[in-house]
Amino acid sequence: MKLHSGLDARQLMQMLGDALIKEKSQWVPGTYKIEVHLDSISGGQRDDVVRWILSLNARFHFSPETLALCISMMDRFLQLVKVKSKYLRCIAISCFYIAAKTLEEDEVIPGTIDLVKTSQCGYSVAEILRMEAIILQKLDWNIKAVTPVDFLHIIHAMLVCYYPQLLSGLHHMTPSRHLALLSKNLFFCLCDHQLAVGFSPINLALAVISLDLEQITPSWLTIVTMIQQMVEVEVEHLIRCREGVGLVLMKQNLLRMPMAPTSSSAKRVKSVKRKAVEVDIEEDVYDDIKRLYSEDGGLEVSSRGLACGTEIGQNNDVDSYSLQAVSAKC
Repeated sequence: MKLHSGLDARQLMQMLGDALIKEKSQWVPGTYKIEVHLDSISGGQRDDVVRWILSLNARFHFSPETLALCISMMDRFLQLVKVKSKYLRCIAISCFYIAAKTLEEDEVIPGTIDLVKTSQCGYSVAEILRMEAIILQKLDWNIKAVTPVDFLHIIHAMLVCYYPQLLSGLHHMTPSRHLALLSKNLFFCLCDHQLAVGFSPINLALAVISLDLEQITPSWLTIVTMIQQMVEVEVEHLIRCREGVGLVLMKQNLLRMPMAPTSSSAKRVKSVKRKAVEVDIEEDVYDDIKRLYSEDGGLEVSSRGLACGTEIGQNNDVDSYSLQAVSAKC
């Protein structure tokens, strides 16, 4: 789901609603075993191979969407099939190749022989092609799942649209650089199996964004709560996800200040409807979105949340692990 410049607020809302519908029909939580077993893959092994894929993506200069789709596809497959650890890299490189052939332009996709040589994966062309067929069969050829990167891009575009002064206090920070930093943080989180398969894509993207907003604006709670209510993420789920994301980012020294205490966060989020009346939002973000919902012929808010008309799908053209190279593609 690659966003193009010039999208207006209504189009972004439509894309967000469509992505939420797809996520609801596709995503299920998963788990990985802690210890290594002969007949299964542990969470630590999964995280190691994701880091390898991140470094591999830096060599091929594929987009963040391709990388996120690869990770999503691999996690979905590993939750469906018991696999011995010796096949893990073959699965990872096969998912990487499928994702590239799905989202990248034909001229930048390497041939299978070049992929094997460049990646030094240790598998033959025939083995990768066989694994590709197995993965596609087990996933019923339904590979274009909604990923956290999709939600990150949509919500960031909405913030830029509704809150144009958000980055004004940050020296030399542009929207594209800000999105690159958010993407970098998100991929660190996708290297953690508990976050990647334990929380929905929208929850994970919103947690990353909320922690960043907490660093740059005093109105972060009101903005985040507005989005949280719009996308119907449970408050408790968001708080738990923020805790996990915060721990990962603090280990990487990517949080400029400690995040808000968890004990007070829940109370503050739950009471935000009452407090929102007293808070002055400089750019009238909340009022603007409410007006967007109420416009004739636009989106409607039902008891189930976002309801959408015309579907806008994904693009149909089917060490810190070199994350700087990944984020540079945003």
